[in-house]
Amino acid sequence: MLALGLSGAFLFLIYRGASAESDEREVNKTKKPYQILEVFNNGQTGQTFVGSSDKVKLQDIAQEIGAAPYAEDRLSDFPGFRDFYGQRITLYRAPSYIVYDQNKETTYRSFASAVGELLSEKKIVLGVDDKINFSSDTKLDEGMIVKITRVAKTKVIETEKIEYKTTKQNDSTLDKGKTKVKQAGVLGERKLTYEVTRENGVEISKILLTSEVTKEATGEILLVGTKITLYGDGKATWYVDTTELIAACNIVPKGTIIHVVNSANGKSVDVKVVDRIGNSSAVIDLSTSAFRALGASLGQGTISNVRLEKTY
Repeated sequence: MLALGLSGAFLFLIYRGASAESDEREVNKTKKPYQILEVFNNGQTGQTFVGSSDKVKLQDIAQEIGAAPYAEDRLSDFPGFRDFYGQRITLYRAPSYIVYDQNKETTYRSFASAVGELLSEKKIVLGVDDKINFSSDTKLDEGMIVKITRVAKTKVIETEKIEYKTTKQNDSTLDKGKTKVKQAGVLGERKLTYEVTRENGVEISKILLTSEVTKEATGEILLVGTKITLYGDGKATWYVDTTELIAACNIVPKGTIIHVVNSANGKSVDVKVVDRIGNSSAVIDLSTSAFRALGASLGQGTISNVRLEKTY
């Protein structure tokens, strides 16, 4: 009987404990009334949000009631302080700032007091050459716009061709007017090292640091012909009165252009052979215009010595 009594008492205690725990869970699930007062960084108050919540954390309570707190906002309650609306919670809104980083706009909220503190808090690291429109100790004001310019300096190597020079040499074995490459020219090469600075990915400067010749240019040697082909020489006469520069000659085919030089004075003229010479001791019969071009008068009748050369 004693054992039975103890067992019954033990079961009763278990039941009471379970019942109490169940009651506590029911109590925790009960929604409580709250009022949330919005306060801005300048001390001015905003909206008052009223509602009920069964949450425990202030952030969760404010979210459920509709205050839409940001992660950076601060919440504070007054334990035991109640009024007609319920327990008072103060929502301190974190000031917002705009940061442009490489032209990308981001809004940050923070209770930081200076620009440097904000960047450190948001894990925004500045490079050695990066630029910012405020110093790190500049005091933050609500809505301030902070602009970061990312500066990248890199070395760029480029190659440049070096032009070769051409040297001309006279060649008496090569017909006048003709040329021949004796030595081909070869381009040289130069290595140029620049320091290129880019801001936010845009190139703003390019400074030449070094210039190094990596391959010397080889000059071109060009042979220039000076050889003159002589068809013949001898006496010249005139045979037709015309302004055309024509001639009769038996040495070259009709249609050939001959360069005629007066050996006495060096004067010359180009004539076209259009006819043949009959019985004559002259090597060429010239038109009156061609005859005069060699510095001779028609009354003179003949030029004692002319050279007939190939035209070039």
